[in-house]
Amino acid sequence: MSFFLTTQGIRILQILVASTVILTLFFSVSHFSSGELRDAARNSIAEHVKVGSRGPPEPKPANATLDFQEIIYLSMPYRTDRQDALSLIAAVSGLKLTMIPGSALILEDDVDWDVDIRNIMGKFSWQLRYNNTLRWGKNVEQGWKEDCPYGCDWDEIFVGQCGGKPNQNRLDLHQAYTDPASPALSTLQPWLQKEFSTLWNISESANTRVISPTWEPICLMGYALSRMGAMRMLYNIGGWRPFGNPVDNEIAWRTSEGVLSGYTLSPPVFTAWRVGGSQDSDNDAGLNAKPANTKGNIEGYSRNLKNGVRKSLPEYFKKDFWNGMEGKRVDRLET
Repeated sequence: MSFFLTTQGIRILQILVASTVILTLFFSVSHFSSGELRDAARNSIAEHVKVGSRGPPEPKPANATLDFQEIIYLSMPYRTDRQDALSLIAAVSGLKLTMIPGSALILEDDVDWDVDIRNIMGKFSWQLRYNNTLRWGKNVEQGWKEDCPYGCDWDEIFVGQCGGKPNQNRLDLHQAYTDPASPALSTLQPWLQKEFSTLWNISESANTRVISPTWEPICLMGYALSRMGAMRMLYNIGGWRPFGNPVDNEIAWRTSEGVLSGYTLSPPVFTAWRVGGSQDSDNDAGLNAKPANTKGNIEGYSRNLKNGVRKSLPEYFKKDFWNGMEGKRVDRLET
């Protein structure tokens, strides 16, 4: 009898150990995609080594999803022209569009961004994580241990607004930092020139970006949502409470009320790409289904960027095979 109990006890212990291992692996794999568990452990060790008394690590380029877990773009099914163009510039920029749970960067399908987008977003992420004076004041070290690429305190981050304004009563809540990829003040649209000169007292914004708490943004060309931010939006806008206004207005109003919060980056790093005519809108009834009368992307343009990636495509893909073969002769081997 005692042998039976001992064997049974060992068997139960083995099952408990195996179950623990399986559950541990399940939750680990659920949280990390293939290879990320090892990388996360390595990064965690590296961060603990770097952060300490020697200060925060140096800024580094963002990853292929710009340090968010996901990049999503919104598109009408029939706009394959925009989908193809966005896929092309994403590939050229080393960006990846995937579908996994977590924070997300959401883009409209007619945006443009700078060729140096990963370094731009890497510096922005570093500011929010290691130098966030808006949140911590002078004690920015309080945020160094948080394991969130852009900090852990936001619902939304606006990086693709086409207008809007900060809280006029709290203009003290902003911070400027140097970014070599930021465009000169003279090249910005009037609303951005006014923001920099009259609100932030910056006379020339070359190499300068400003972070401020989001107040009343206009447009949803590029914005990030945390998981809690998405839940708060669902609760406050449409999911739980009905609304009858454009969703970008609703987001702006809920943000100015304070039930949503986050950060806005100026100048924005995602801007509208314009080709002219009916191709610039999916929902403008005033166009009356007019036929496309432009050359499309070939003559398109964007504003508020230093080096837009769409304009860089001709140089990136440049090739002249036959001219390159001039003067070259291949000696054939006779058989």
